[in-house]
Amino acid sequence: MVVFKEVAFSNEKYLLITDSDGDSGDKGTKLLVHPPIQGSYSGKWPSHQYPELKNWSLDLPQDDGTKVHSLKSLIHDKEPRTTPFQTLGRRIIDGDAHWRPSLRLSGAFSYIENYWEWLEDILGRNKQELRENCLFDALYASLFTYDRNLHVLRAFCEAWCPDTNTLHTSVGELSLSLWDLHKLGGLPIIGGIYEEVIPCAEELTGVNEKKLRHIPQSCEYLFAALHHLQRGESNKAGVSADQWINFWFKGKTRYSKPKQRRIKRASRAQATQNPDGEIGQPRKFSSQDNGVFNTIGVKLHLREESYLAAFISCWLCVFVLPDEDPHYIRPSTFKMASMMAAGRKTCLAVPVLLSIYRGLDKISNSATPGCARAAFPVHYVYAWLASYFSTHYSTPNTMPGPTMTNYSGEGGARYFDENSARDLIHQGDKVTWGITSLVKNRNELFIDDGKLANLELSYFVSACSNYLVLHAEGDFLVEPYSPYRFARQFGFYQVPPQELGADVRSTNYDLSRILWRTAIRSKTESKILFPSYPLNASKHTSSGFQTWWSTVHDDYLLKGRDTLIKSIQSSGEQKRSKGKELANLNNLSKVDYSLEMKQKTVRNEKEILKSSNNKVATLEDLTPNEQFSKGTSVRLPSKIVKAIDHDSCNSHEEKRSEPFDEEDEQSTSTDQHWKRKKSKLDDQDLIFIDDGEPSQISVEGPTAFELLAKQVISSTQQMGASENSKKAVEDGNVIQQITPQKVEHMTPSAQKKLKIFDPPSWPRAPRVSEFCPQNVISTCRRDYIQMLWNNLRVMISQTALERMPALEMKANEIIEEMQSFNAADISNLQGLLKAFFANAARYVAVKSSLSNKIPAESYDELLSTATQHLRDAQSKERQQAEKISTHMLKLKEIDREEVELRKRLEFLDTHRKETLSLLREEQDDLTRVQGVMVDLQNEVRKIENSPPLLAEESQTLDKMQALLESNQKELSSFEF
Repeated sequence: MVVFKEVAFSNEKYLLITDSDGDSGDKGTKLLVHPPIQGSYSGKWPSHQYPELKNWSLDLPQDDGTKVHSLKSLIHDKEPRTTPFQTLGRRIIDGDAHWRPSLRLSGAFSYIENYWEWLEDILGRNKQELRENCLFDALYASLFTYDRNLHVLRAFCEAWCPDTNTLHTSVGELSLSLWDLHKLGGLPIIGGIYEEVIPCAEELTGVNEKKLRHIPQSCEYLFAALHHLQRGESNKAGVSADQWINFWFKGKTRYSKPKQRRIKRASRAQATQNPDGEIGQPRKFSSQDNGVFNTIGVKLHLREESYLAAFISCWLCVFVLPDEDPHYIRPSTFKMASMMAAGRKTCLAVPVLLSIYRGLDKISNSATPGCARAAFPVHYVYAWLASYFSTHYSTPNTMPGPTMTNYSGEGGARYFDENSARDLIHQGDKVTWGITSLVKNRNELFIDDGKLANLELSYFVSACSNYLVLHAEGDFLVEPYSPYRFARQFGFYQVPPQELGADVRSTNYDLSRILWRTAIRSKTESKILFPSYPLNASKHTSSGFQTWWSTVHDDYLLKGRDTLIKSIQSSGEQKRSKGKELANLNNLSKVDYSLEMKQKTVRNEKEILKSSNNKVATLEDLTPNEQFSKGTSVRLPSKIVKAIDHDSCNSHEEKRSEPFDEEDEQSTSTDQHWKRKKSKLDDQDLIFIDDGEPSQISVEGPTAFELLAKQVISSTQQMGASENSKKAVEDGNVIQQITPQKVEHMTPSAQKKLKIFDPPSWPRAPRVSEFCPQNVISTCRRDYIQMLWNNLRVMISQTALERMPALEMKANEIIEEMQSFNAADISNLQGLLKAFFANAARYVAVKSSLSNKIPAESYDELLSTATQHLRDAQSKERQQAEKISTHMLKLKEIDREEVELRKRLEFLDTHRKETLSLLREEQDDLTRVQGVMVDLQNEVRKIENSPPLLAEESQTLDKMQALLESNQKELSSFEF
């Protein structure tokens, strides 16, 4: 058993944990104490009440006589903004910020050894209790990992506005709501305050006036475990998640740590090493488990609760509210963990949403957002993007947990390149509005009268603008929460939003409690009329809103897309990385055309190969989507594969010298985990290349693999053997010729791993002494131009007409490359292509302008069908109205009868009371009569028991009386 004391040092209070009373503070664990904002030790709550709206919705009449419903706010009371908003995208366009090659975030959930095993055990043991406590779904969500697309996340951060905590798109504002976190992640909204503080010794171990503990005793055991794990290291404030799990969980390891992932997968795998989601029977506590409980003195009846509390504290640190070091256990979570384990319902959606807002704001305000190291549970953002923007694939089978689990696992994120990602996010025209809405096809009035179910009350609270509050170890963090700005997510009509009356981001002790109380309101008698969800929520706005939004937004993100994309290249690290690779390319290449053109050629040549069923295909075999979207594969000897890996590491030496970040998009051993075993690299290893999203092999520029690919092309061009090269590619025998001259320009490590060989089956390059150099060059140039045209021709023939404008820029690059050699007259071809693409652009424009129109041949039919449906609906409406009218009449009759019965009941009740009063009086009289009767009965019995006086006895008595009276007189007159 341990001893808890309270000590003071430098005007600060500390909780001191020691093994015995006699131990000094040097041998104990000292933790800084802060006053809580809840419980017996929080002091009296402020009497001040925050103002409250009685009606949060507003009816707005339209010109056609109909009404629409808009959302109101209590905290927005200033005139709408008239100047542009400051987002990260605007700062990048203005040159005040730029991206780095990687986007490093701290907080996304990743693999932790034995965490999943422990969680499965917890869910099996406490399924019923966790469901009653509204925690089961939230815990279940951490049974999986969540993938991301780097370009989508960058586009999202560029459009995020820290002033409004909303996402700015061409169609308006969106944001994560409390309801989204509940629906997607299972986080409870209704419940007590969540805070992170170290309790004082008296609060931790004491009881109140009712002899009930202030904090469940399981909290003591968590602190005892902390003290046990860091004994002798009192300067530390906690332990790692690995240490914590290994101490508490003694079951078997079933999910092994994944290997370092160096291969970029071209498509989502069919299997993942995430758990399958099935919760089996809980295991029995073993002797090892009981040994843990005995070590820290856990009582027998508190072992299950303490075991659960220990896990919840770990879950809070690594999944729900991760810190800058998410694999670190914060002892400030012990109080809340023990209370939740004991059955207390706690609001987790508020602190999680605040953490997300804070993390996104930190990225948005950073000069180098890729290195902001913002710590927040970003996996909830991935789930939100998956739901609203369809950025993820769904799992093959529907998961039984919260919605976010259906987007979990390796490869869950769809592929988007830099352009398509920004189109998706910044335009906003593909948003799935109302995906999480509770109210669908009819108006529903919610009244906060204390009778709403928890689900409805949660939805009510989520639609009310207020301030989110989190108390964490003495810091009182505040973030404005404004559903009023993104009311369309709840189905409301969007009008120009007013600005915040007070933009509070931090506060003091008393005000934080007031703001919390208003954030999770209940029994306020307020009401909201939630409208039926509109068919097209993106256009469910007033003309005033559209005018206002065009003024403050002006589609600057779409107009400045090129600047946003190029900002990644402005990083010093990227420049240095590219400089090294460009130098290598110059040394390795011997063809006298520009480096830029060679890169274009390589990009075209890379698309010749395709990774499907380990087969190699030519460009003609690929569809346009596969050519421009899918990664490609090249089969190389294993020694070259090793050299590629090594050169890739060398070319990014500066990047890899930084601390490992499990959130790095392409270099992680922890965020993805595979079920199937990974085979070791052999002589036929398959390298996947993703042209859009960088991996450890391909990071935003030519990598070692691309350099080797350029060598293959250069060699074939110098030998004038394009046909043989093509045949070799078709046969799947792509072998690279590495000459001693080329090896001289490689890194020493790459030279060791590359074997110099000259396959005898390949034709050797002709010698200059035997052939005319100009003829060889001309032949190679003509062959090269023909190859470029063949590739372009295939692209044009296999590209859909709607995608032709997007292909024009790529085609122009190829034409410029062909023209630069002056080996053939391509002016006629240029004219044909220019006319073709101009016609294609006109076709796309006309088709787009006519897309909203209905074909004439089907117009009448569609109109007739819609009219008939309307008539049917009107008929059903009349029928329903008649039924309702009938029921209303019946209800009135019932009410009338009820009134009469109530009057009769009142009369009977009065008569009953009068009768009861008379009855009591008669009963009192009866009691008195019965008392007299008893006395008389006793008298009768007494007389009956006495003998009668006879006449003779009476006469004798009279004589004796007379004689006695005579004697009395004689005595009275006698004298001496």
